Amino acid sequence: MSVLLQQLLVGVLVLACAIYSAWRLASVRLRLRALDALSAAPLLSRTGWFVRLRERTLGAGALACGGCAGGARRAAGSPNQTPGVPRR
Repeated sequence: MSVLLQQLLVGVLVLACAIYSAWRLASVRLRLRALDALSAAPLLSRTGWFVRLRERTLGAGALACGGCAGGARRAAGSPNQTPGVPRR
């Protein structure tokens, strides 16, 4: 394999990993904005994977965040306490 082809392959892999990492770290609001901007392309907005990605992202927006889930868990009882054991 030529050196140029290897460098091109490494560059593509690094770019793909950077895009994936940015997507995973982005908020749901930012992801939806990016999907809205990408949906302007007529061929892209009709593809099955794009539609599924948008539906999954919208579904993730309806879920509670980690902070909210922690609040709900605290209302049910601390995960550090064992039921039936007296407090120290």
